[in-house]
Amino acid sequence: MSCEIPKNGMIGKSVPVRDAAMKVTGQMRYVADMKLPGMLYAKILFSPVPHARIKSIDTTQAQALEGVHAVVCYKDSPKNRYNGNGEDKDINPSELVFDQTVRFVGDKVAAVAADTEEIARKALSLISVEYEELPFYLDPEEAMKEDAYPIHQGGNIIMESNNSGGDVDGAIRDADHVFRHRYEMPAVNHCSLETHVSIAEYDADGKLTVWTPTQDAFGQRINLQRIFELPMSKIRVISPVMGGGFGGKIDLVTEPVTALLAIKTGRPVKMVYNRTEEFCCTRTRHAAKVDLTMAVKKDGTITAADETMILNAGAHTSATMSVCWAAGGKFYKLLKTRNMRCRGIPVYTNTPVASAMRGFGSPQQFFPVSSMMNEIAQSLRLDPSDVFLKNLADPFEAACNDGESFGNFRLKDCVVRGRELIDWYEAKKQMEASRKEKGRYLIGVGMACGSHGTSMFPFMPDITGITIKMNEDGTIVFTTGTSDMGNGSVTTQCMLISEVLGIPLDHIAYIKTDTDAAMSDLGAYASRGTYTSGHAAVKTAQIMRDKIAVLAAELLDTTTDNLDFHDDAVWCVDIHRKFVSMKEIAVHAREKHQEDLSCSYMFHSEAGPMSSGAHFAKVQVDTVTGGIKVLEYAAVHDVGRVVNPMGITGQLEGGISMGLGYALCEEMKLDSTGRNQTSSFKKYHILNVKEMPKLSVDFLDSEEETGPYGAKSIGECAVVPVAPAIANAVSNAVGRQFYKLPIRPEDVLEALSLVK
Repeated sequence: MSCEIPKNGMIGKSVPVRDAAMKVTGQMRYVADMKLPGMLYAKILFSPVPHARIKSIDTTQAQALEGVHAVVCYKDSPKNRYNGNGEDKDINPSELVFDQTVRFVGDKVAAVAADTEEIARKALSLISVEYEELPFYLDPEEAMKEDAYPIHQGGNIIMESNNSGGDVDGAIRDADHVFRHRYEMPAVNHCSLETHVSIAEYDADGKLTVWTPTQDAFGQRINLQRIFELPMSKIRVISPVMGGGFGGKIDLVTEPVTALLAIKTGRPVKMVYNRTEEFCCTRTRHAAKVDLTMAVKKDGTITAADETMILNAGAHTSATMSVCWAAGGKFYKLLKTRNMRCRGIPVYTNTPVASAMRGFGSPQQFFPVSSMMNEIAQSLRLDPSDVFLKNLADPFEAACNDGESFGNFRLKDCVVRGRELIDWYEAKKQMEASRKEKGRYLIGVGMACGSHGTSMFPFMPDITGITIKMNEDGTIVFTTGTSDMGNGSVTTQCMLISEVLGIPLDHIAYIKTDTDAAMSDLGAYASRGTYTSGHAAVKTAQIMRDKIAVLAAELLDTTTDNLDFHDDAVWCVDIHRKFVSMKEIAVHAREKHQEDLSCSYMFHSEAGPMSSGAHFAKVQVDTVTGGIKVLEYAAVHDVGRVVNPMGITGQLEGGISMGLGYALCEEMKLDSTGRNQTSSFKKYHILNVKEMPKLSVDFLDSEEETGPYGAKSIGECAVVPVAPAIANAVSNAVGRQFYKLPIRPEDVLEALSLVK
């Protein structure tokens, strides 16, 4: 398969996201800004205990309060269990809209719809609940014991995942060195600027319409259909705009509650989570404990890798199994060793529900792997970058467990370029000099690598449907099911359509993410925005180009193979300046053929190449306070051909910021009773602009032949190597490896005391 050759100047051009002006001027209408006639406002009563059966619930006083139109609880809830994650909708459906059993502090107990939020909140205080408390577990290793009380029927281990390739035990037995350690990573919050929100309307015709900033409109429609047993033609999900998702807006969260209240009242119902509810009651990244063993030769060659990963699923199944499988699969997509084994153990606990988050298992996978590779280098007195180069996979290598191709995997080239960006060898000299000086501040330099997939192939049908229609003046409107999180996926589709048809961007409009208007899309996850959805845009535009070519050939009295598309017109290749405009073609189609020019196409991915990146960090460690300051940071990624430099740079820089928080400060903390201790930005620290280091980013001049115009993804891979790069830099400064995130000042001081 060969990729398209760009010729219209759109590929490689920096383009702002299409709705940037609307956002910065405040004209963009988010769901929280919307108001429908007769709309009610909803609030939820959340569980104050981590695990209990509701013995009794009295909503009489709440229902009697003036301005209250409905109160619902488990007695009113549909009895159809669901998995709120569309990707895993058929795996262990564990949730009800309201359940008689609550399974974490923040689980749903009841909800009120009232004339105002204030009345709804007051009504919640009038609901009386008696709980029969049950055994609870905050630690997955406690929950997975044989005698543990079952959080769900069938026990607390959801479903183990095991796969391997080669002779792992034999390679470990014959190794010159064997490294074994446990690594721990916390649950963290997505911290989207826009909290979870939805509006539901159930009209007199029995149609349920839900407006919600979702990453998976079609998956949510399927789940809502299963919950409420309505025909799919009677359910419409619309995502007008999204103020950040990062995986946290794939699952159903508020939508089943607003839908239930709308059905009960016959009025539109709106619910907006506040920041505390966002922290305590939505979704998190999976906390993980990883036991990793590597067998190594004297020269630093890794001959085997053996891993067991325990994932904390929280109270419900959600995307846990896919995260478990994805993390395990990517274990085989970095190194060239032929002897690898991975075991995943996902476990229910009485903690907030864990689900998809940017990286989808890769951050939990490559913090241990890159950390151990750094420790191997230090132990064998080798340069860490040389150890990575010796062991990283080569282009078009096949995974040892299933033979799946890496695609044009250029991670080694990323390492070489990254060393140049951060001036690696000079930084190492500065690190050594700071040790010899024995002053207050130590310099540390470290690196890490990571990889991530670009689609859901081959695990499920990886589809995106696009419809393109030409207006009477030759301009274009296309309809897409893609959910854009602000990451520019729809902007990329606009650019690709412009490139194929030679139509300027300002002549291309779009309708997006409406299940009644658009063809299906798998969802905004798995880093498929450019690779899969972008490919759908290209293929549909090519079909449109062929239809336009037939009409243009009529007008130009030539053949379709003698045409070129550029500058908003179709041109004869062999006759200078002979052309027909898109407007003339549209008029010709209407007046001569009595048709609108339109086409639809459903693209499905047939490959899943790996995206990858190498990250480098230089840090300063304060030996008195334990404080860590990131001085410089460099990142180089293999993304195939760059479609939009501005967009992809923003994605990478944003991923670095998120990864720095994962490394240094972000953590969802629960007390011994399961209550969230980090329920505000005052208590849960994310890095601000002043805390960001000097950034240097670059992208290889590479090409992925299976991608649209040679492109592949960046969105999730951007965050994957960050935490281990920082951890390795701090470890190398201090002289002792860190095995747990985040690395706080007290951890640094403890490590320094042990080194002394």
